[in-house]
Amino acid sequence: PTFAWLQIMLFCCMHETGAGGESSFFSLAKPQTVDAEAGDIALDSWVRYDDPETKTFKLNAERQNGRAAMLGITGCLVHEILGVDALYPTGGLGGAAPPAIF
Repeated sequence: PTFAWLQIMLFCCMHETGAGGESSFFSLAKPQTVDAEAGDIALDSWVRYDDPETKTFKLNAERQNGRAAMLGITGCLVHEILGVDALYPTGGLGGAAPPAIF
């Protein structure tokens, strides 16, 4: 397992830094340059929105999706803290699986 974690970390670091250049498997991203916007490390095939209104809408939609995901995880954590199974929150079954429907 240690080698697997190191391999994952190596891949993530190489992907984030753009190591290997555009001729390797790690060409999914390019290094950050001064003339690009902050965080713009995608290659030219990535869609960029020039219209400020569209860009603002897309960024807000992404933020809202992130917030919804965080609330969903928080709900699962609260279920775990309360001792209720988050996948089958039936309650009152003493921990048994829910009854079969069919």
